[in-house]
Amino acid sequence: METLLTRYARLVIEVQLKLQEGDSLSINSEASTLAFARLLAQKAVMATRQTATIVHTNHGKVVDVIPIEPVEKEIFRPPVQGAVMCHIVDLDEHPYLTPTNLSTVANEVSILGKYGLLADPVFLDRRIAVPWANIPYPGPRWALQLLGAQASEEDMWKLFTAIYRIEDEHAFRFWEEQGNLLAYRKQKLNKQGRCMLHMVGDGWQLEATMAKDTIWAGGRQTLANQRSFFSSLPVQALHAALDGKSAKGTFTSSRPFYVLGQEVKGAQFTVEEGLVTDYTAETGGDALDALFSVDDDAKRVSEIALADHDTVESHSLGKSIHPHFAREMASVIILGGFSLDNLTTQQNEEDLEESALCTSLVRVAIPIGDSHLSVTIHSEDGKEVSVMEEGIFTEEELV
Repeated sequence: METLLTRYARLVIEVQLKLQEGDSLSINSEASTLAFARLLAQKAVMATRQTATIVHTNHGKVVDVIPIEPVEKEIFRPPVQGAVMCHIVDLDEHPYLTPTNLSTVANEVSILGKYGLLADPVFLDRRIAVPWANIPYPGPRWALQLLGAQASEEDMWKLFTAIYRIEDEHAFRFWEEQGNLLAYRKQKLNKQGRCMLHMVGDGWQLEATMAKDTIWAGGRQTLANQRSFFSSLPVQALHAALDGKSAKGTFTSSRPFYVLGQEVKGAQFTVEEGLVTDYTAETGGDALDALFSVDDDAKRVSEIALADHDTVESHSLGKSIHPHFAREMASVIILGGFSLDNLTTQQNEEDLEESALCTSLVRVAIPIGDSHLSVTIHSEDGKEVSVMEEGIFTEEELV
C-alpha cells in the first residue's frame, strides 16, 4: 500500500497540481488523513524546494499549522513564486446512508453541506487565481457502499487504484492524455456557440438551451498566467450551464444516487419551463421532497454534464454515492445552483439574471448516462451536430 500511496502523492504533485520550484503548497487535512498529508508534503518539498504547510483542521476549524521544510537551508532555496492549495477529502467522512430529520433539513445549512448538497457560493469578484485541488482519500465506509459489506481493505485499494490508474507509471501519461482529449472536445463544443441541446434516453427526451454568455467547462483548468492544473481527478465530463427557464420534457435516472441519507432509485422527472413539475421514485422520494423544499429553484434544471458511458469510472462506480465523483462516473443532469467555471463576463446579480442562471442554495446531480443516451446540439445558425450516441462522445462530428 505504501507504494500505491507514494504513487498517488506523485500523481497529485506531478500531474494534478504540476508543482514547480518556488511553489508554496498549503494542504488542508482533518486528523484522519494527516499521515497522507505528511507524505504528500514531504514529496512536495522535493519538487518545490520550499516549505509546505499542513493546516490541520477539525470540522473546518484550524487546530494546528505544521510546516514541512525541504532539506536545503533557507539561503539556498529558490524565491517563493506563488501559492498552491489543496484539500484532502476523507471519503469516509461522508454520511452516505446515515439518516437525518427530513422535516427540518430545509432550514439546516450545515446538514445540507454535510451531505454535499450545497451549491457553489457565488463570489463573482473572488474567484481562485492559484492552482488548487480536492484530493480524495479512500476508506472502508466508502468502499462498503460500492462493494458490499464483505469488501476488504485490499478490495478498497484495488477499486481506488483502478479509478486513479495508479497501478503503474502509466497513470501519469493517462491523465495528461485525458486532459488533452477533454480540452479538444471543449474547444470544439465552445466553437458551436450558444446551443440548444436535445437529449434522448430510454423512454424519455429533454431539451434545453445553454445559458447566455456561458461556456462548456471541465477537465484541465488554465489560469490567466497559462499555468494549468486539475482541480479534481478523475476527469471524464464536460459540463454546460443551462438557461434556467428553457428545459422541457422528461428524464429518468439511469442508476441509484444518494440524497440526504437515502438511496434514490428509479426516479422520473417531468420538466416545464426549466422547472421540475412532477417526479416519482421507486425509493427515496421523501428525501427528494425534503431537498426540493429548500427554495423555489431547487427543482430547476441548471446544468448538463456529459461523460462517456464506457469508462472505468462508469463501470466501477455503480451508483452515485459521493459528490466528488458525481459528474465523472456518468452523464448527469444538475438540479439547483450553477457552476462558477461556466461563467464568462458575469460580474453581478443582474448579469446572472440576464443569463437566467439558477441561484438555488442547493444542487443535486441526477445520473442519466447509459448506453441509450444520445445528445444533439443545435446552434443558433441552424447547424445540427451529434455530440453523443449510445452514451459515447462522437468525436468525428465535433469538427
